Amino acid sequence: MAYIGIDVADRTSSVCAVDGAGQVLGRNEVSTDEQALCEELARWPEGSRVIVEATPLAEWLARVVESCGHKVVIIDARAARHLVRSKKKTDARDAYTLARLGASGWYVEVHRKSSSARLRRSELQGRQGLVRAAKALQSQIRGLLRAHGIRVGAVSEGRFAERVRELVAEHEPGLAATLEGLLSAWWEAATQAKRLQREMQRRESGESRELLERLQSVPGVGPLISRAYVATIDDPHRFARAEAVSDYVGLSPSVYQSGETEYRGRITKEGDELLRWHLVEAAHQLLVFGPDCALKRWGERLRQSKGKAKAQVAVARKLAVLLWRLWLSGERFDPWRGAPARA
Repeated sequence: MAYIGIDVADRTSSVCAVDGAGQVLGRNEVSTDEQALCEELARWPEGSRVIVEATPLAEWLARVVESCGHKVVIIDARAARHLVRSKKKTDARDAYTLARLGASGWYVEVHRKSSSARLRRSELQGRQGLVRAAKALQSQIRGLLRAHGIRVGAVSEGRFAERVRELVAEHEPGLAATLEGLLSAWWEAATQAKRLQREMQRRESGESRELLERLQSVPGVGPLISRAYVATIDDPHRFARAEAVSDYVGLSPSVYQSGETEYRGRITKEGDELLRWHLVEAAHQLLVFGPDCALKRWGERLRQSKGKAKAQVAVARKLAVLLWRLWLSGERFDPWRGAPARA
């Protein structure tokens, strides 16, 4: 059996194969398309182990590798960089490093999400892109108006475009043509984001809907946040302990420990950015708008002693673990225990 490392990129990918002792059996650079990769992989014994870093192309590449009769392992890219550091970095050397990691077994394999989870995440990322685009366009419009001494002020989303047109007509008519294109783009992005959200909700049914509703029993957790959680975690049984969940999302404090010295810093932010963003938003909703409950009171006490930002992150970390426990137990949130209760 060969151990094959593939450093994949948009146009070309570097391939390196080694034997069990780490001796190079062959190297090549091939086009990043299915046919070229299959032709290259056909050179090696069926059932060889192929090591790939977790990148946006990793899942596609994994399916190509498996169709060629080989085993694929997607590894944590951060862990791979920590294992082998060099001031001389090339794609060929990276492929060799991946192959050597495969032969030695010194790697951290990442969870491969189900097809339904990948679809959910793509939908959520698409919506998030539209939301960010709409916010950026609205900020740009407000900034252009401020340059002319015009302030839009607080206004609902439904009246934003109307209010801007009113102010421009009253104070600076010459800006109308410039802002109309920006307003149209803003409206389209905001409208399409809402359409995607409705479409995602429409498709949920049966067991999936029941799970989402159970997670939404936690204050601050709405349809989008529960959907992001399910799409990212995918399989709750892959976490053996609660701490692993907060680590995975990147909400655990960083730790430096050596001898008798131990220092805890800010959160690692090494986990999934999409879910972390949603959980922090859920914590904000809970602390500001949520009903009175044990979790909110705990967050409020922390806000008074540590400040708003730290309290929000701490509540987000609690939510990450709490939702995991609700998923596993089949229970609903008990607001006064701050823990699951039988449905």
